[in-house]
Amino acid sequence: MSKVRLVLGVAVACGLIGESGLGLPVPRTGPPPAGLYGWDWQIGAQTAALVSLPAGIRLIDLDGFETSAATVAELKGQGLYLVCYLNAGSYEPYRPDATRYPARLKLGVDPDWTDEAFVDVRDVFRPDSVLADILRRRLAMCRDKGFAAVEPDNLQNDENVPGGVISPQQQIDFNGWLADEAHALGLAIFQKNGPDKVLLRDRTGQRLVDKFDGILNESCQEFDECAPLAEYVRRGKPALNVEYKQKFLNCAEARRLGINSMFRDLYLRGGVRRTTGGWPAEPPVSERRAALAVLLLA
Repeated sequence: MSKVRLVLGVAVACGLIGESGLGLPVPRTGPPPAGLYGWDWQIGAQTAALVSLPAGIRLIDLDGFETSAATVAELKGQGLYLVCYLNAGSYEPYRPDATRYPARLKLGVDPDWTDEAFVDVRDVFRPDSVLADILRRRLAMCRDKGFAAVEPDNLQNDENVPGGVISPQQQIDFNGWLADEAHALGLAIFQKNGPDKVLLRDRTGQRLVDKFDGILNESCQEFDECAPLAEYVRRGKPALNVEYKQKFLNCAEARRLGINSMFRDLYLRGGVRRTTGGWPAEPPVSERRAALAVLLLA
């Protein structure tokens, strides 16, 4: 097995190393570490050789299907907290369980990723739900590979699917259901995006911020919606944010709110360093998950 590489380099994230408690043990199971610290998001790494560890990170988020149990074990052995990326709200044709999605679950093409389709999340509450079985198997895969937590993508199909097919409350109920399923398997779980949903209550009467163990958000600084993420911080849970345009990365604001924010390229390409010449040309959509960008902390 290829050893995971440790990489040092230029700053592309808010400088949190001085506050990260380097050298201290990080919990390998249970809730994710709270506070300000370095982390990385490498959901495009398809092999252990493509995973590059920035200096001093405490948490890393990797694709659940593409990451082997051996890689998880090696990274856990280095003291990292491992998060498993899964797509909960979309159909992806390249996944090994893609044939299990019936046509009735697919509610429309994702305009950003045209090979994918948003799914009918209401299905999990129906008798003999196909989607519930698929997602339970995916969560179990994350657990069995040794991940400590899960990051489920596309938890906003009430907004993604046009025509009001899925109501906001139905979406919130699905999100809460997913959190309950993860916890039942002993996994922690991050809310993915949806800062406007943080304080809303699911069918059990609980707010999402109390149900999830942290939040991973995209572009909250660009869209001026970071304040709700601090609700997680106030509860002693981590808030992670990624900006895809470096001009919007505001480290002062991130520190003030207690958010771990960093800049990444949109396509998360593999083996590519940030250089003075800028990012290489964007890859075609079909290759966007073939590799990922290496995050380099100060």
